[in-house]
Amino acid sequence: MTTLPLIMATIAKSLTVSLSNTSPIADFNQDGNVDANDLVTLTSKLNTTCDRECPTDLNQDGITDVADLMILMEQWGPVSDIAPQEEEPSNPSPIRDANRDMSWQGQAPILFDAVYYDQYTELFSHGGYNRWYNAQEYNQGEHTMAWAEANDVPVQHMVYGSADWDHDGELSEQDKENFVIWLDATIPADYDGPLCLDLEGQWWSMLDTSSQTVMDSVINTYLEQLEYAQSLRPNAKIGFWGLPKKSHTNPSIQTASIDRLLDACTAIFPDVYEHNPGGNDASRLQLHVERAISMVNGEVPVYAQTFPRYKEDGGNRNFFHTQDEFLRDQVQPALDAVWTDASGTEHRVNGVSFWDAYSYVAMYTDGWSEMAMEDRKAVWDEVDYLHVEFLQGMKVLVDTAVEATHQRIAAEKESNTQQAVELAVAAMQSEKTVQQSRFVRQVATTQATYKAVTSSFHSSAKTYQSARSAWTHSKRAFTTAKSKYRMGSSQFKRAQSEFRQARREMQAAAKEYQEEREEYKNARALMNQAKDEWKTANADWEIMAEAEETLLASN
Repeated sequence: MTTLPLIMATIAKSLTVSLSNTSPIADFNQDGNVDANDLVTLTSKLNTTCDRECPTDLNQDGITDVADLMILMEQWGPVSDIAPQEEEPSNPSPIRDANRDMSWQGQAPILFDAVYYDQYTELFSHGGYNRWYNAQEYNQGEHTMAWAEANDVPVQHMVYGSADWDHDGELSEQDKENFVIWLDATIPADYDGPLCLDLEGQWWSMLDTSSQTVMDSVINTYLEQLEYAQSLRPNAKIGFWGLPKKSHTNPSIQTASIDRLLDACTAIFPDVYEHNPGGNDASRLQLHVERAISMVNGEVPVYAQTFPRYKEDGGNRNFFHTQDEFLRDQVQPALDAVWTDASGTEHRVNGVSFWDAYSYVAMYTDGWSEMAMEDRKAVWDEVDYLHVEFLQGMKVLVDTAVEATHQRIAAEKESNTQQAVELAVAAMQSEKTVQQSRFVRQVATTQATYKAVTSSFHSSAKTYQSARSAWTHSKRAFTTAKSKYRMGSSQFKRAQSEFRQARREMQAAAKEYQEEREEYKNARALMNQAKDEWKTANADWEIMAEAEETLLASN
């Protein structure tokens, strides 16, 4: 439970310089004692400035000197056996659920009715019985509600004061119970649309602080209520009205970081209110929305909040913008806002909400307290019809944005299809080129091998034939010598030697011929196989060509 006094005390405490901050331990050799060994270490560095790490600079003033020596002497003796722990960040940023619903990304914007009808206060502690009862009895806002229902314009649920039901700056158990009652009566348990928490009051101006300490304390208050709401409606897109503020998106205003709060939100609701009647604020407010989208990196849905009234110098909100100025300065800039992330993905708003409050009618109508209910109803109806006119104008712009979104999606789909076709055709052409190159090399190689083997085979065949003829001739000469000459004679021996030599040469030639014939047969088979594969590939290429034509024709 967080209260404003507690926050202020925390801030004051954090901003106070403590004189009892513990200096680094002088146990340089880490033996558990600050003793003479450590004294020697320090004195060896005495009067030495520190460029980088300097453990002997115990007071961390950039120099090891007598002041550090005094600190060492104060620590003399055994050191605590509790190892100093590395301090964790006091306010770590939440990490978004990687499995959260992201189906909203890239979808067309939605127009929301966020008007604060007095009927809604039945469960709030705002205005008492008469406020909500009279509104119910006299159908406050009936024309806007009927128009919204007929045009499928949903309600943007808002809870005023957030979960702090009695607006006392303290989130009590009673506040939580009342919040649950409202939530159960208003929002289904599986609701996955926007839920806007409106928490302003004393915190609102503090969100402009340049002190991160102050900001973190305020953020803690917002987080307490945000996390409670998220625990009850985990699928809802929950954030705070008006955040990030215009001061947060203006680089010339140095506010402290609210990233920790934005990181915890599952939606943001920046306002595009403007109080410059007659001026053109379109560019400024479009930039505000674009910077708001960038602050959440396009990772949560964005619902721009519009307001048809403007505030005078005294704070009076009795006057309405012209419809043209309202649409030009608030609605169209919100719909035109686009932020592109590092991957080239564009991010836009997911909704535009129309907000006004009937409490202004009672506040700014002269003699309201004395008016009869029929007269009050007549004033309500004037505002009601005006709301319908504003919403009708908004719907025209939103419908145009929806159509533009559909066109972008269709164009992106067409572009993706075109790219897919081009990639597929390129892949087939590349494969064909690779295959052709491979088959050309294969056929050329087998043909060259076949040609070389054929030549060698023919040569070995001739050699074999010649050797066989020589062997046949020598065989005949030897047969003649055996009948004509005596065994052992020189004529017989010569004929026998020539016969044996011819036989050896013929056998060698026959072996070589057989080997060359096998190589020839293998080379011819490989060449024929390569030619067959080429023919098969040609058939495949024809199929691929037909597939290319089919793909290109279908695109």
